[in-house]
Amino acid sequence: MGVRIIIDSTANVRKDYADKFTVVPLTVNFGTESFADGVEIDNDTFYRKLVTSDVMPTTSQPTPAAFEQAFKEVTDAGDEAVVITISSKLSGTFQSATIAAEEFAGKVFVVDGHTVAIGTGALAEYAVNLAESGKSAAEIYEILEKEKEDIRVFAVVDTLEYLKKGGRISSAVAFAGTLLSIKPVIGIENGEVVMLG
Repeated sequence: MGVRIIIDSTANVRKDYADKFTVVPLTVNFGTESFADGVEIDNDTFYRKLVTSDVMPTTSQPTPAAFEQAFKEVTDAGDEAVVITISSKLSGTFQSATIAAEEFAGKVFVVDGHTVAIGTGALAEYAVNLAESGKSAAEIYEILEKEKEDIRVFAVVDTLEYLKKGGRISSAVAFAGTLLSIKPVIGIENGEVVMLG
């Protein structure tokens, strides 16, 4: 019995790890256009559309059915799975995965990554290393639940406009950053985007 690591498409993983995961995509919406993240739209295309589009993009979490399909493929092959999602405070993806996992109790374990992007990617790559060292899905789940609290993500951004428009930071935080003409340092604390300095 092997252990498969399943991630959502918001996790940024290194290219040398990319083929070691099953990825369940979120949906990116630009007005009436919808794209499966990482399948029908890549990062470069997304950022080009972000700059040129008149509408602010939104995302939709994967449905429980999308996760259920991935879980069925894994368990039908006789394997177990550990699922790592974007922070539940930023998306409903964790909830969808948890609902789908109910039918696969003891075989599929869902971790709320409490982070995003490269933070989730680091956690996922660690999970792959644990699986390759022979740990069971239950053991990996227990380790990740502890280790996820040690992951820190920091970023410096040129503008807070898109974080504000997307509802990831408050208008007050965005106003303060713009008023002072500074490049704010943001991070993830307790699963939420915050301005650190």
